[in-house]
Amino acid sequence: MDKKDLTKLLNGVTNVYADESSHTNDGSTTMVLGATWMDTETAASLSDRIKLIKLRHDISIYREIKWTKVSQNKLDYYKELIDIFFSTDGLNFRAVIVDKTKLDHTRFSQTSEDFYYKMQYYLIRNIAEKCLGKIKIYLDYKDSWSGKRCHKLAEYLSHTTNLHTQGIAAQPVRSHESVAIQLADLIAGAVMYANKDRTDLDSKAKLELVRYIEERTGQSLGSETPYSVEKFNLFFWEPR
Repeated sequence: MDKKDLTKLLNGVTNVYADESSHTNDGSTTMVLGATWMDTETAASLSDRIKLIKLRHDISIYREIKWTKVSQNKLDYYKELIDIFFSTDGLNFRAVIVDKTKLDHTRFSQTSEDFYYKMQYYLIRNIAEKCLGKIKIYLDYKDSWSGKRCHKLAEYLSHTTNLHTQGIAAQPVRSHESVAIQLADLIAGAVMYANKDRTDLDSKAKLELVRYIEERTGQSLGSETPYSVEKFNLFFWEPR
């Protein structure tokens, strides 16, 4: 690597957009925290590319991308969003998957919200360890405490060993303001759906989108990936 390339890496910014699927008490036994991450240039172009897809499918450019909205009549639209992810160099995804039946918050003197931010730490630490420049983290806004918790998360990450970043900052952002968070919601939702118990009420459209993602990745969404994988990284958390 020449000096110019190294300078670019050191001065670059990695943007991380994190969301979650079924972290609350919604009856699901699987919780997934997912994040898309990319450099600033990729983040800037992603919104325009997704707008074009929406227009092509006669969908309002203001309509949020959500896993809960996946349906048979718009399945081609969601598949095209997945295609955008896999065809865009430098656009990556990571998820932490948790079996909620194994949780015991009382034993570890923590609330469900405390645990949520611990999992955010596990989610983003893997990304941060691969970056040299600055990192900006955008978490889906949850409540009035989101800002304080974001700063605490950035502080914890900043004190992690094996990091070579030039600074870490975190802030909450509402999902309708960020297509990158919406894309994280879509993919994290698929990972959650792939790992939940099957029922007769399962959506055929959602199952088909899960299979489509598995075809594009060449792997099962129920299998962990090696630590070093960047494009599509899955980590299954186990209590210790």
